[in-house]
Amino acid sequence: MSDFSSALPALDSLNPKSLYRPIGTWTGRLILPSASSRHPDGSVWIEIHNADPRYCDWVGKRVRLKWIQTPKIQAFLKRVTTDIYYSHEVELSRQRGNRHPDRLNQWKKVSPLESLAGARTEDSVTVLLTDPRIETEPQLALAIASEPIQITGRYYALVQILQPETPGSDRYWVCHYNPTHQQFNGPKEIVRIPQVPPDARGVARSTPQGIEQSPLNSLGWYIYGDYNAQGLFTVQAIEPRAILRLVPDRTYTGLPACLNYITQENWRNTPDQKGTANTTLLAPFGHSAESALSQWTEGDTGIVIHLFGGIGGKKAEPKALWVTTGHLSYGVAKVVRCPLTDELRFDIHYWQVYGHNPDDIISGLVKWQSYTGDLERGWLGNRPISDIIVKFPAITEDYDFDGIILSPLQEFCDQLQTMTARYRTGDGDGASIVTPATSCVQDSNQALYLTIKRIESEIRSNPEMRHWLNQNPYSSQRWRFEQLASLGQSIERHLRPIGFLRSDWQPSAQELAGVGSLEYPGLVLVKALTSWRTILPRRAHDDIAKILLRHGSLQWVIRTNQVGGSDPDIQPRAASTLF
Repeated sequence: MSDFSSALPALDSLNPKSLYRPIGTWTGRLILPSASSRHPDGSVWIEIHNADPRYCDWVGKRVRLKWIQTPKIQAFLKRVTTDIYYSHEVELSRQRGNRHPDRLNQWKKVSPLESLAGARTEDSVTVLLTDPRIETEPQLALAIASEPIQITGRYYALVQILQPETPGSDRYWVCHYNPTHQQFNGPKEIVRIPQVPPDARGVARSTPQGIEQSPLNSLGWYIYGDYNAQGLFTVQAIEPRAILRLVPDRTYTGLPACLNYITQENWRNTPDQKGTANTTLLAPFGHSAESALSQWTEGDTGIVIHLFGGIGGKKAEPKALWVTTGHLSYGVAKVVRCPLTDELRFDIHYWQVYGHNPDDIISGLVKWQSYTGDLERGWLGNRPISDIIVKFPAITEDYDFDGIILSPLQEFCDQLQTMTARYRTGDGDGASIVTPATSCVQDSNQALYLTIKRIESEIRSNPEMRHWLNQNPYSSQRWRFEQLASLGQSIERHLRPIGFLRSDWQPSAQELAGVGSLEYPGLVLVKALTSWRTILPRRAHDDIAKILLRHGSLQWVIRTNQVGGSDPDIQPRAASTLF
């Protein structure tokens, strides 16, 4: 077990508020009840790490975490609560090194909170809660209406890394950001950036070696972590400030240039880009570079298309049939104002539809700093990554029909919340299996497709909404709806390479590719052929981005190439497209 599994409370004598901020108002560590002390409502325990100042006496206490009881949440719980009895596939998966929710095996009616808290063999899942309802009777409890967000650490700060305390040390001198001067001339201190252990192939997820020489160091790093028993701040995750600010390195305008960037430029010469990162703004229609940037304002929300590539170099990971597959997922990015710098930046959350794996990465809602920037489990240091943030009002803004609100973005998140919960349990089998035709790529794209079709169907079938559209033929909302319908048709055509969608992609989303029993090889081949455009992550990433560009979306591309310290034995490798 590494240093990251035993975070200790901050020592009062350090006055962390002077340099560090809590990651969120309400954060804590999930604790799975024992089999004999489970709650009928599927609630779990949470050990409070950060709390609303009005409830500061809750910090360090263990309280119940449960769902708010609404019809919508009850329907969600009914869909995803399941008995778990391991299938034969779990043993086969274990032989490949994957880890499964062993503590939940042979439990009945496992709730989504229990599958999150019990996803690992120990209680190590740390989460951020969004606007929980506080209950004090009959016992202390927090009630939530949305999935807890997986995070890393307890506090964060913005620093520039100066140098190791001594050569080869994992203790580093850092200089804090001074908001008054807007530069790194604040207090200096020593923090610890541990070298995490390597995996079975001898490759560590991250290394601090040479991080002070990174080209991203000049604009600083958000560091996340906690204090150890000696009062030393120990870094558990990092975020490069440069890639999250709303300051693009370059801008492309016009559809041909934007399409060419996605197809040709985004992954060009990937191995040579090791240790670097860049951001690119794409505006396909009607914008100059300046006007395109002005479209991104505080509070704006976009859909994230995430892709990571492979690991090359001396310690390269093996390819499957000479293909670097990578991984695709979706997420949500919001433009927020950083409390440390007062500048606008992206706050990114992924909905990771993720099969069981050797790394204890958990399917669910995860902050960028945890999924990408975590030093022990994140991919920032050893894989190339592309995050495309899509601003397309037809999807990313709500529809208001005289008080009847429809939110495509919320529908998208609801679809993904259901999928990720089912992936955690394997729909009761305990195993989410990835094959050439049963992949996270397919299920993530299914969520996008079903979101568009459901919103379109609901508007067309509701007389009040149809009446509103007929009475307001020139409104921006009607134009957005027509854009949504057109986008749905484009995605549907894209998903029909030989004339039809897969038969299990129905509006009910009952069938998921990555959960359930292994299938006969012939059926796997048929499913692969009937949706080949969604099998390879790079192909799906590029094609969906290009479809959205053709429909007029603005896109912000964040590309990193094994960022942080430098491991000379690995190189970034682009994900493959094949076709």
